[in-house]
Amino acid sequence: MASSMDVLQWLDALSAGQSAVLVAVGAGLLGLIVAFCLSGRGSSGERQKEEETRTAEVENVSSAEEGDEKKTEPQKKQWKVKNTGKPKKTVLPSHPLLAADFKGHTGAVLSLDFDSTGKYLVSCSEDRTIRLWYMKTLEEKEHKYSRKNVELDHATHIKFSPDGTAVLTFLSVANALQVFKIAKQKGSLTVSEPTIDFPKVDSSTVISMGIASTGKFVMTCTSTAFTIWTLRGEVLATVETKQTPNSCAIVSPCGKFIACSGMYVIHKLCRSPAVDYHNQSFLIAGFTPDVKIWEVEFSKGGDFHQVSRAMELKGHSAAVVSLSFNGDSQRMATASKDGTWKFWNTDVRYRLSEDPKLLTTGEIPETGSTAVAVAPDSRVVAISVDTSLFIFSSSSGDMMEKLVDVHGDVVSCLCWDPTSQYLVSAGDSDRHIRVWHNHSGRRVHLSEMKAELPKANSDAMKRRLQAQIEETEAFLQRVVSC
Repeated sequence: MASSMDVLQWLDALSAGQSAVLVAVGAGLLGLIVAFCLSGRGSSGERQKEEETRTAEVENVSSAEEGDEKKTEPQKKQWKVKNTGKPKKTVLPSHPLLAADFKGHTGAVLSLDFDSTGKYLVSCSEDRTIRLWYMKTLEEKEHKYSRKNVELDHATHIKFSPDGTAVLTFLSVANALQVFKIAKQKGSLTVSEPTIDFPKVDSSTVISMGIASTGKFVMTCTSTAFTIWTLRGEVLATVETKQTPNSCAIVSPCGKFIACSGMYVIHKLCRSPAVDYHNQSFLIAGFTPDVKIWEVEFSKGGDFHQVSRAMELKGHSAAVVSLSFNGDSQRMATASKDGTWKFWNTDVRYRLSEDPKLLTTGEIPETGSTAVAVAPDSRVVAISVDTSLFIFSSSSGDMMEKLVDVHGDVVSCLCWDPTSQYLVSAGDSDRHIRVWHNHSGRRVHLSEMKAELPKANSDAMKRRLQAQIEETEAFLQRVVSC
């Protein structure tokens, strides 16, 4: 009996323990379920917040797009230009000799040329445009010009035709010459569609281009040779200059000569397994200090005859990097890496082997990218070095004007108008074409007139000289006082 009672008590205790365990397990499970539910609510709350944020963002974008649609067309264009990284305008310093500042190009200005009258200036740029500037608007606040877009290409060189009815260009991508007609529309000139396409030159890059004032030929020069073309695109001759490489070539204003100079050439030697170079790279530098001048000969009937060597300019001790003829082709100016510029008399009997005569030698005051341009009347020589301009007397070699840092980039073009009244320069990437008064040339002319006045043979000549002297003095005073 007792034993049976013990068994019953043990069973009751076991049942009570199991109930407690079950209660504990149930409580634990209930707690886990509650925690899971709470965490689910939190996650769903966060997801709801995320969805609300995304919805707000979409609504904001939609609002912005609706706002853009409500913008006027000019506002849209302005917004697009603002976000395409349009180049900033370059502010250049003013100067008393500055006659005008032609602005409009949005890329580097690569070439300039005047027509034979000096009334128009043409320019080409990396912005794929050709612009025709009106010199009569020089003193006006807004400078008038006509613009022509070059499709999928840009001109690197540009020249007026002798009669001023077209411009000849060399296109970079096409690697060929192209002629654009100049048409008169609504009382002004405009550059119209191209009229003549020349054959592709070759794989070489054209470094210089010119056209004879007679209209008989066009010249293009690469690093090794120059080619003579007819105005219809036919090749007349190709001349190997044997100046490796050529630095520049120009056609004389008389349309008779082509002058060409060479420059430094640097060859990198390849390492040879047969020679111990100590794992070094070697450089060999050479130069051609002379300027060669050829005559382009035609028969009396106008047929092409030949290209023959006429004369050479000898005197520089290093490469000549720039050349320039005066207006009548009887004088030349050269600039060299030897740090000097020279002024030459080329009106010689070259067919009797007479050499050009050296008239003046001057020092280039700085080192850098250099160009030279002699005024058509031969009174002064202009030299650009990097961003500065220097004006020298061609007779004495003395510096007369110094225009320091008047461009924001290296001067890419330097030329005179046919009347010698203005010097024009263009900075490469500053995109400015600047026109300068020839103050120095006027001063030289004034001294010449004063020296001639006592020698005048008649009263009429004296009165004419005196009037010119007074006019020149008034001009010089007006320019200085600006």
